[in-house]
Amino acid sequence: MRVLLYSHFFYPSIGGLENVSLTLARLLVSSYVDCKVVTTTAADGPDNLGVEVIRNPGKKHQIDLVRWADIILFNGASLALQPWILLFKKPFIWVHTGYQVSCVDGCGWVDGERAPLTPASSVIYHVRKNGWKAGGQGGFKLFLKRIFAKYLVSRNVAITKWMYNTQPLPRQVHIYNPFPLNSFLGLGDTAIMYDFIFVGRLVSEKGVATLLRAFSIVLQDVNRPISLLIIGDGNWRTKMEACAENLQIAQHVTFVGRKAGDELVHYVSKGRIAIVPSEWYEPMGGVALELMAAGKNLIVSELGGLKECVGDAGLTFPNGNAEALAKRMYTLLTDASARSSQLRVGRERVKEFLPSIFVAQYIDLLQKVIAEKTGKIEVAQV
Repeated sequence: MRVLLYSHFFYPSIGGLENVSLTLARLLVSSYVDCKVVTTTAADGPDNLGVEVIRNPGKKHQIDLVRWADIILFNGASLALQPWILLFKKPFIWVHTGYQVSCVDGCGWVDGERAPLTPASSVIYHVRKNGWKAGGQGGFKLFLKRIFAKYLVSRNVAITKWMYNTQPLPRQVHIYNPFPLNSFLGLGDTAIMYDFIFVGRLVSEKGVATLLRAFSIVLQDVNRPISLLIIGDGNWRTKMEACAENLQIAQHVTFVGRKAGDELVHYVSKGRIAIVPSEWYEPMGGVALELMAAGKNLIVSELGGLKECVGDAGLTFPNGNAEALAKRMYTLLTDASARSSQLRVGRERVKEFLPSIFVAQYIDLLQKVIAEKTGKIEVAQV
């Protein structure tokens, strides 16, 4: 089975989609699937990733790759490699990692505010915001993607049940994203230095401002110093540092910037209660799984895929509600029994999200789609 995996963003870029694409490609290769990755992300050195990566191929190379493949797997709803896929009648799968077939912006979040998640409302919103030309172009691309998703894609994959129900599409199946959890598993809670921890991009939709407001409330309600560690970077970092100053909590909040690899694991090990306070509707939220694998207590926003992944291994609060978040933070901070119970659930819950489970499901799906197209069935070793 020859699989061409398209990932617009890929290593060395850092993010959830990039991590999933690399994990998926590596596990396909280790399962004896002939897999190549195509991406627009430039390399920062030689690729020693255990999988063949083709970066920014020209048209002729694209045609050769499409003709080589038995099937094309897109990690994201993308029109890349068209029209070669249609020309050579290759089956292809879209993995819906966002809301690209529901709204123009693909997120439901624009310039620090929630945006419509339905096609007509989204087009109207963007026309009003950006004018007829830009809004119309965005609307046309959205229309084209919806045509592909409804009539041309062999399968649509929803990465959570939330996405399955929020973005209903024909020929849709549900497979969770295979996040790499091994580096976090069994990390435990030794050498705790921070009461609370946040890991993620410092951008408006991730809810860091909500977290800072909630932390300031908790700080007033407890009779001892408490601390918050913020790991990550983004275009809101300066604004969030200023927010901490304005709330007069800066001495209790530590910003350490973006971390990766062993350094990230090291910093995560220093926190006790992890918070994922996204204001927008996260399609899945792999960072919550990583933190759960690391043995951290969890509080996550309730709308989106976060609550579904965390289950009873975390507390939830209404997106953007700082007062409700503060109550959950206070509960876990002051109730050791609740923390212990939550961690026991988390240790069992994380076993349901090991990446090998979902790669096996992908292999099964790829084989079925190829068989539907060719009538031939290949068996990969998993």
